[in-house]
Amino acid sequence: MIRRTVFTMIATIAALSASAAFAECTGSNGRGWGKGKGNGAFEMSASDKTCLISYPGFIYEQENRRVPATEVKLTRAPKSGKITLSKQGIIYTPTAGFKGKDKFCTKNTAEGEKGTLAGCVTVTVK
Repeated sequence: MIRRTVFTMIATIAALSASAAFAECTGSNGRGWGKGKGNGAFEMSASDKTCLISYPGFIYEQENRRVPATEVKLTRAPKSGKITLSKQGIIYTPTAGFKGKDKFCTKNTAEGEKGTLAGCVTVTVK
């Protein structure tokens, strides 16, 4: 039986993974999504206007394969921004003039994959 380890990749935005329409932000989805304790942290500038965050993913190490969990249920909405979805990931948009930390939580699944990935992401707007 193939051992399946669930974790997420670092979500450093590069030209190959996001269009120029999305601002760059730095950070990681962290670990623990497979156990329901995902703990991501990202940082962005207020002038960037949006932050593109990669979807957490199901990782199959022996097959060198990652399946993004693109089916998203928001379990805690951000207090100072909004969340939208794109093919590339989750887009966080802070409320105009907001600076500080904002947090949202999701449960993610992927068609054809067993299990659920769950956790929270904190975005710091500077």
